[in-house]
Amino acid sequence: MLNLKELPSIKALRTFIAVANNLSFSKAAKELSVTQGAVSKQVSALEQQLGQPLFERHLNGIKLTSIGQQYLPQIAEALEVLQNATASLRQMEQVEDILTVNVTPSFASLWLIPAIHRFTEQYPNIQVSLKTGDGALHDISGENDIVIRCLPLAKHYENATLLCRERLKLVASKALVKSAPIQCYADLGKHVFLPQVTRPQLWEQLKSQHYIEDNIEFYGVGFEHFYMSLEAVKHQQGLALLPDFMVRERMQQEQLVNPLHAEFESHYGYYVMVPNYKLNSRKVYLFTQWLKKAFDEK
Repeated sequence: MLNLKELPSIKALRTFIAVANNLSFSKAAKELSVTQGAVSKQVSALEQQLGQPLFERHLNGIKLTSIGQQYLPQIAEALEVLQNATASLRQMEQVEDILTVNVTPSFASLWLIPAIHRFTEQYPNIQVSLKTGDGALHDISGENDIVIRCLPLAKHYENATLLCRERLKLVASKALVKSAPIQCYADLGKHVFLPQVTRPQLWEQLKSQHYIEDNIEFYGVGFEHFYMSLEAVKHQQGLALLPDFMVRERMQQEQLVNPLHAEFESHYGYYVMVPNYKLNSRKVYLFTQWLKKAFDEK
């Protein structure tokens, strides 16, 4: 059985780490807001308890012994584990339940994170844990309570509800269009287009639905996620196709524009998937209803 009396105190270990990081008793004392004598006393007591010297003391300074070098990373990691465990418990105070939501990176960064405060204000006792993932999931019965994915429109997804069909807009920065105006489809030839590496067919869909016959020039860098394309648009690197609900607020603020009002409905949709055994969960029900209402109002 572990004898806690044989373990060094947290205070002694924190002092050891401070001295080791600064290689100075005086600097460690300043960092810890204690006297240099208190620091020296803690380190000496720790060395005595361990039966090993942790520092070599010289006239021109100190340095870790080989034992001290071995001990430092293990103690630092152990204290970090304790700090994380304590912080997690404090965050969970007043929380009834934790809801784990796994979403695509762009859905998270461009829509959910700016909107999530409305859910937490309404349900303060539900703590939402956001994680990101992409692509179809063959098994959603893991640690996630809710999974949101952008998938080809279909009816065979298990325990999935269509949140919305994807509608893409042609998006540019206001400054870029001001420098090279787009008044007709022929003007698109003045610009470059940002490739969507995971769905390269999107630009062909735009050309087909808007009867664009001219070849278009692509930017030299392709982007995997919509949030990456948005950053490139903001830096005037080209035109992008982005989901309307992800850029609506920025367009209302006139940070972005939709040249020629060009948009189309892709063959994709955003699906909310819930494991079968969690369908009756209160936290899952409240979040999915909040999502549905948010998209019904947009």
